[in-house]
Amino acid sequence: MSAFEGTSNPQRAVERGFYVNLPNNPVAVITAKIALRPSSAHLLFGGIGSGKTTQLLLTQQALNELEDIKAIYVDVSLVTDISDLKSGALIVIAGLELLKILGDIEESKLKSCKKIIENAAYGYNEIKILPSLSESLNASSAIFRAISSSREIVTNHKGLLSTEKQENKDLVLRAFSALYKATQEKIGRKIIFLFDGLDRLSDSQVFIDATLNDIVEIKNAGGGSVLVGSVVTIYKKRENITSFDSSSYYLSYLDVFESVEVQDFFADVIKVRDVENLINPDVRQFLTFKSGGVLRDLMSLCQASIEEAYMDGSDKITEKHANQAALSLARSKIIGLTESNVNILRQVLTGENFFPRTSEDFEMLLTGHILEYRHPRQRFVVHPILAPIIENMVASVANG
Repeated sequence: MSAFEGTSNPQRAVERGFYVNLPNNPVAVITAKIALRPSSAHLLFGGIGSGKTTQLLLTQQALNELEDIKAIYVDVSLVTDISDLKSGALIVIAGLELLKILGDIEESKLKSCKKIIENAAYGYNEIKILPSLSESLNASSAIFRAISSSREIVTNHKGLLSTEKQENKDLVLRAFSALYKATQEKIGRKIIFLFDGLDRLSDSQVFIDATLNDIVEIKNAGGGSVLVGSVVTIYKKRENITSFDSSSYYLSYLDVFESVEVQDFFADVIKVRDVENLINPDVRQFLTFKSGGVLRDLMSLCQASIEEAYMDGSDKITEKHANQAALSLARSKIIGLTESNVNILRQVLTGENFFPRTSEDFEMLLTGHILEYRHPRQRFVVHPILAPIIENMVASVANG
C-alpha cells in the first residue's frame, strides 16, 4: 500500500521505479537550457499535487549527470516558515548548502563568511558594554558611585529563517558570493539550486518581493536556480513574471476526460504500483476520472480503496471500495467551504464562463476545488470528486 502514498517523498517513488514519464514534462527543456546557461533562472508553476516536486527531483537527477553542474534540491518549507518568508532567506538557505559541501574550513576569510551566513540564518546574541551610570551622568554623589560598574546589554538578533533582519544584507551577499566561488573551485562545477515548497506561498507579492530578488543575487554570484511557484502567482503577477529574466513553465493538471494519452498515463501510474493486479481496469478508469488528473488525489484514492478492501476482507479492489474511497475524499474536500465558495463551484459546474479574478476564485484554484486544464484545450472544471455533491445542491435549489 505504501506504493500509493500520495503525500510521501516523491524521491522514494523515483528510486523504487514508480515514475512514469509525464506528458509534456519540462525536465528535458529545463536541463538543456541550464546546460547552455548555468546561471539562468527557471520558474515552474502549477497546482498542488500536479507533480512539480517529482519534476524538480528528475531535473536534479538529469543535471547531476552533466560533468560541469552540481544541482542541489532544497524544500524551503522544511527549513523556514513559508508564510513569513523574507528577502534574503533563499540566499541564506543556499549558503548553508554550500557550507555542507565545503565541510571544515581553514581559511580565515571563509570562516568569517561562514559565521555571517550562520548568524543570518539562525540569529545571534550581541553583547554591548555600556559605561556606568555614574560616568554617564558625571555624578559624584555616593548613590551613583555605588553603581559605578559597567553595564552589559545583550541584544538578540533573530535570523532570516525566523524573522526579518535587513541591516547586514550586503554583508550576507558578499559572504554568499565568496562561499559560492570557493565551492565552485573545490568541486569544479557550476552550482544550481532547486527550491521546492514555494507553491505554498499564499501571498503572491511575497513570491515577487522575496524569492525573485534572491534569485537575482544568486545569479549575480554565478549560480543558477529553479523554483516552484503557486498557480495563483502566474495569474496575479503575470506582468512581473513576464518581465523577470527567467524561463517560465506551467504544469497544469492533466485532462483525463479529453486526452487519451493522459488516460493511458494514469493507467500506467496505477499499473506500475499495482504489481499484484488488485485493481481491475474498470476500477482503474473510475479512479482516474475521479482524480480529476491530480496525481496526488489519484494516489490518495488508490490507497483509500485498498484500505476499504482490507476492511471488507477482500483481496481485490471492487467498484464498491473505490466508491467508498471517493466519498471519503469528497467529504474531506467539502469541509470548510463557505456559501460563496459553493456558489462559485455551482457557476463553474453549470457551464457559466469562469476566469479567476477574485480572491475567492484564486482560493478555489489554490485548493484544487477548481481545476485548470490546458491540453488539449484550456478549461476550468469542478474537481470530479466534488461534482456530484454540487450537482445535488444545484438540483435542490432548482426544486425549491
